[in-house]
Amino acid sequence: MQFTESNRYPFPAHAVVQVFGNKDYFIKKYTGAGATNIQVLEEQHNGSKTRIAVSRHVDIDIDVPAFARKFVPDTITVVQVDSWDQTTLRGHLDIQFKGMPAVVKCDMTLTDEDGRCVLNLNFSVNINVPLIGDKLAKVLGADLKKKFERDSHQAQEVMAEFVQRYL
Repeated sequence: MQFTESNRYPFPAHAVVQVFGNKDYFIKKYTGAGATNIQVLEEQHNGSKTRIAVSRHVDIDIDVPAFARKFVPDTITVVQVDSWDQTTLRGHLDIQFKGMPAVVKCDMTLTDEDGRCVLNLNFSVNINVPLIGDKLAKVLGADLKKKFERDSHQAQEVMAEFVQRYL
């Protein structure tokens, strides 16, 4: 199932992509968003390419329908890998949910627009459960859109601290 989301930041794209390559930014952002047990699993910097993997516990923010309850716990361990090419301003996001048969893949682009930047997220949610996988994907997609929006607000506050290093 495909979804799209856009987030806006009051900073230029070349600085924002640098922030997205900083593990401390993710730790502070996820802490502020209410995640717990945050762990950086991997951090790579290779020229203009960055890759950061973070594990965290998050609460589900929406009411889960009865048909999906046995597949969706109240708290989920999320493993997220953010990869960016800081030259092309293109990135990829992979999200896995421990204990759930769900995978999220997201292509990301940063563009400048009127002195600000726009982060475009084009993501797919796939759930490998016969008969109800698409219904579960809709539930999880709605929850992710809510989290992307919440994360955007939290990210702007945290980003203001980090972005000054890259302007």
